Amino acid sequence: MSFLSPLFFLGLAAIVIPVLVHLIQRERKRVVEFPSLMFVQRIPYQSVRRRRIRHWFLLLLRAAAVALIVAAFARPFFPQGSVAAAAAGGAREVVILLDQSASMGYGDHWDRARDAARDVVRSLGPNDRATLVLFGRNAEEHMRATADRGRLEAAIDAAGVTSAGTRYGPALKLAESTLSQSTLQRREVVLISDFQKSGWTGAEDVDFGENARLIPVSIASDDTSNLSVPSVTFARSTFSGQERITLTAGIANKSASAASGVAVTLEIEGIQLETLPVSIAANAAASVSFAPFTLAEPAVRGTVRAGSDPLALDNAFHFVLTPSRPVPVLVVDSGGTSQSSFYLSKALAIGNAPAFQVEVVPTSRATPAMLDKSAVLILNDSMAPLGISRDVLKRFVERGGGLLVAVGDRTSWPATPATEADLLPGRLGPVVDRTSGRGAALGFLDHGHPVLEVFKAPRSGDFTAVRVFRYRALQTDPNDRILVRFDDGAVAAAERRVGTGRVIAWTTTLDNSWNDLATKPVFLPLVHQLVRYLARYEPPAAWLTVGQVVDLSGTLKGRADRVVVTPSSERLTIPASEPGLLELAEAGVYEIRSTTGGASGRADRIAVNIDPAESDLAAIDPGELVAAVTGRAAPTGGGPAEAPSEILPQDAERQQGLWWYLLLAGMLILAAELVISNQLSRKERFL
Repeated sequence: MSFLSPLFFLGLAAIVIPVLVHLIQRERKRVVEFPSLMFVQRIPYQSVRRRRIRHWFLLLLRAAAVALIVAAFARPFFPQGSVAAAAAGGAREVVILLDQSASMGYGDHWDRARDAARDVVRSLGPNDRATLVLFGRNAEEHMRATADRGRLEAAIDAAGVTSAGTRYGPALKLAESTLSQSTLQRREVVLISDFQKSGWTGAEDVDFGENARLIPVSIASDDTSNLSVPSVTFARSTFSGQERITLTAGIANKSASAASGVAVTLEIEGIQLETLPVSIAANAAASVSFAPFTLAEPAVRGTVRAGSDPLALDNAFHFVLTPSRPVPVLVVDSGGTSQSSFYLSKALAIGNAPAFQVEVVPTSRATPAMLDKSAVLILNDSMAPLGISRDVLKRFVERGGGLLVAVGDRTSWPATPATEADLLPGRLGPVVDRTSGRGAALGFLDHGHPVLEVFKAPRSGDFTAVRVFRYRALQTDPNDRILVRFDDGAVAAAERRVGTGRVIAWTTTLDNSWNDLATKPVFLPLVHQLVRYLARYEPPAAWLTVGQVVDLSGTLKGRADRVVVTPSSERLTIPASEPGLLELAEAGVYEIRSTTGGASGRADRIAVNIDPAESDLAAIDPGELVAAVTGRAAPTGGGPAEAPSEILPQDAERQQGLWWYLLLAGMLILAAELVISNQLSRKERFL
């Protein structure tokens, strides 16, 4: 038996009081006076017999009453393990949350976590039930509400560290749902983790309430040291007709000591190209740039490796590179001696991210075949192409093509027929002449639009210096989006969505006939942004992150089944009849092949890396998380060597309530002592 307040036992000194009561000298209460002795000196009557303890039973009753009352104030309880607790407080519903995220691969964290989970299983009573939940970014039940310890331990032994990130919200919500369905009186959640700070935001909206306890078991190390490669960047250039890649890798040092002479290696298709040393200060980052290498084939696999430490998973960064593909652009102008496309074609000829493949033709020579090979059509100060029907033009846009209409003297875009009216974002009006004075200025730019977002930052592009001397009025519809306005409020650029395609009308020219925009520094990036947006150009992702889902339906041509080889060499077959969604669960390089493609064709590849947040091993205070989830302070202890199923002393004392019985017994004994002492006093009075 244990006591919450053992200092109350100092009150046992009160047992001396009954002893003194029995030993104290007392005179008889009834005094018989003799007249003849009234003048004789009074001599106190003493009796040796009265100094003895005559009523031992009465003394023991009084001492026992005092002892029981003191013990009641000391709040006694019996320490409970799982079996005793089950007998006293009922069977338990236990949910074991075992963290298997990438950060648990640090050193011996995973082995210690599994040992702690086994301790919880072995502490289960005969009537207890346990649910095993493995979690990382998501949570999954691996064993539901069972008392079979063997199956639970087998599931723990079979579990392993994954490449997933850490998120406590899904696991805690699953535990909350499991406990809400339980009929057992006692409900506990044991959270075994390294309590990585990045996994808890505080906005997970989890509330266990009063009926459940959350017991944290932290296996985090006090002093951690970790090197990682969180990202790489690529600079593309062209040399002798071949694309060259200059790779720069970032290296992070998450430790309290500096790292010097760390070897950083670049591998391409398993061959080491270069190794460079780098030094990184404590809790800092550095970068290293490798010599350019030639990129001649698609889906080239590469890896950057840096150093070695207890968390090996983030010491390698994987990527897949493919030569960039130019964006085909068809520019239609009026032809003849006109130089309206000179500035436009020169601007599109510059740059390689992406490169633009430009074909300039007059209105009379444009054909549907040219349009089929193009991603963007630019009608530059011209009427609609004569060789391309209005229906063909509309279908081109509806299927995802981009159309840019640059308005000038030769632009002819009537409001009818309906096909053309549906494409253009608004109806063209007359020419507005602003040649008098300084001309019109661009007064409003929608920086929230993808085309203009790049100019939002300070010193990223000055449009205030542009002067426009002539432009066409444009009356837009409510559903059209206005991108740019002149200083008088007139529309300078507007967009309309048609099907999956995009149409932008620019109400002045893209040469120097109506404005001086083509001579300003912002002209080049503006034209590039317009064409990228209309072409819906997205640079190919060199890598993805664990947990993302990719659609493989567009990776391979045809309707053949697809075979996916994971980084761990597991083969998955995805039938052609299925959507082809693949969740990326491992770090490394996935390969996707067609079952009918043969062994000679190069496989499509997807590089996958862990969430960079997993490299930061800083831990949150488990008590902070417990308080946020339960609204109460965390239980003390919580180490893996402790049995997390042990009931806290205050909880055990509250459940057992022994103090009430001791106090009641003490009061009953006092009452019995009072009755017995009265009976004895009456007998002695008549003796």
